[in-house]
Amino acid sequence: MLTGRQKKVLESIYDFILENTYPPTIRELADILGFSSPKGISDHLSVLERKGYIKRRPSARAIKLTSKALNLFGPGKLGPGKERDVSYLPVVGRIAAGKPIFAQENIEGHASFSTGLLGKGSADFALRVRGDSMTGSHILDGDIIAVKSQPTANNGDIVVALIEDEAVVKKFHRTAEGLELRSSNPDYKTIKAGSELVIQGRVVAVQRSIS
Repeated sequence: MLTGRQKKVLESIYDFILENTYPPTIRELADILGFSSPKGISDHLSVLERKGYIKRRPSARAIKLTSKALNLFGPGKLGPGKERDVSYLPVVGRIAAGKPIFAQENIEGHASFSTGLLGKGSADFALRVRGDSMTGSHILDGDIIAVKSQPTANNGDIVVALIEDEAVVKKFHRTAEGLELRSSNPDYKTIKAGSELVIQGRVVAVQRSIS
């Protein structure tokens, strides 16, 4: 259970992220809530973290809402009369951009994306990239990609695909010789694929942390 004050702090974090797409600093939270010093906010954040509503890292904008917090608010409004303009996507493990690695379907957290960036089709989930095979497409190691679930793709689409239970992010191409998954880094060879190829979705946006 949350006290009224704790819920107010959590709501302020949620609203700030919805409006700015990044979390507030402790000083910004103190100003928003009228605290005279950051210590009072720090105490509330410690309780919220202990109760499982947030996670923190040792950096300025280190507050991250957990699934428990997002379930509390649900998909909703930015405020009275304002439509939500940020989508929270579940980050479901890691994906390879280089040598394939198994992408385990466990939700690590949520990533916020501007709905304008996602486009009309929106997105269904997010994955964290490992490797440098897609640098030519401005997808770097550590980036989070937003993915629209779909079983097919057009030539040139960047897709998340499974090959014998190994997940990769590549450019999809259909040729006279068969299906190909191409890297945008010339150091990597094209993957020739057959019936074992399963397309999980199309990449629609990329998020990069600058912290």
